[in-house]
Amino acid sequence: MENLKQLRELMAQHSLDGLAVVPGPNMTHITKSKFHLSERPVVFFILQNEATFILPELESPKILDLDVNFITYDDEEGPRPAFEKFANTNNISKLGVESRTIRHLELDLMNSTGIVSNIVDSIDIFAKLRMSKSHKEIDNMIEAVKIAETSLKSILGNIRPGVTEKQFAADLVIELLRNGSDSELPFSPIVASGTNAANPHHFPGNKKFQDGELIIIDWGANFEGYFSDITRTFALGDSINSELLTAYETVRQANKSARIKAKIGVQAGDVDQAARKVIETSGFGKFFTHRTGHGLGLEVHEEPYIKPGNDFILEKGMTFTIEPGIYIPNLGGIRIEDDIYLEDSGATSLTTLSRKLIYL
Repeated sequence: MENLKQLRELMAQHSLDGLAVVPGPNMTHITKSKFHLSERPVVFFILQNEATFILPELESPKILDLDVNFITYDDEEGPRPAFEKFANTNNISKLGVESRTIRHLELDLMNSTGIVSNIVDSIDIFAKLRMSKSHKEIDNMIEAVKIAETSLKSILGNIRPGVTEKQFAADLVIELLRNGSDSELPFSPIVASGTNAANPHHFPGNKKFQDGELIIIDWGANFEGYFSDITRTFALGDSINSELLTAYETVRQANKSARIKAKIGVQAGDVDQAARKVIETSGFGKFFTHRTGHGLGLEVHEEPYIKPGNDFILEKGMTFTIEPGIYIPNLGGIRIEDDIYLEDSGATSLTTLSRKLIYL
């Protein structure tokens, strides 16, 4: 567990006596072991001089190769005795937790058994550990992009009048798995056609594709736990509303402007502003209703967030999306999303699909 040394240095900087990690991307990143959040709690306590798992007995084979202590419990006695046993030898004054993941179940067991007296949010510590990716992590993300792009290209011919959003989304999921994606997709594909494309997070439904409309497809793949997240907008037929065509070109230029702005040492908020300025100058500002991007890796949404006013300084090795959009109620919408990796030379796009409007 090579990440423990860096994690303990970060703990010391934040005056933490320990961290409590629950199943999810942070536990996977630290231990390379995967667990599910379930009614059987799993908590990995990391202290400065030791590390201890509390977990169900049936899960213990997953950690036998790790140099850690562990306390197990069975279904008859439940988890409380295991937490009490840990509390007998550990009383933690200040404990960091993952506020977006930990549940009342784990917090109650830690509080009621006397393990900890002060719990604080330590999301920033885990973000610092994971934001800058290794070469291996980037290779995994490149493969996740390749799987996603290959899968979409292989079924673009299925976009034709009469096919429903839900049917195409199902075809896309099948292709993702067929082309090598891990079964846990980053999210269910978004397929939004016509006026539905004015909803950024539309769920595919029974609406049928029609000539003369734009179709937003937002999808991704998973390779060895690392995600891709891509969006492209397509035109079905030649008779596309002129306002939508103008909006499309605006989004394309906004995407380009943000990618050019994204460099090591630049504030995340300035990258957002580079995209937002293009859209606002073109008169579509009120129709851009979300941030320009978000971090990407073991989670489909993670730090850093490319949003207005964020003064976070971007660093080498960080990966995030650039995804400006315009969504016009009762008319349609456009989004163009790329996966970006920061190198010394600037922003490199891991995605390779054309950003020009493709007519089907």
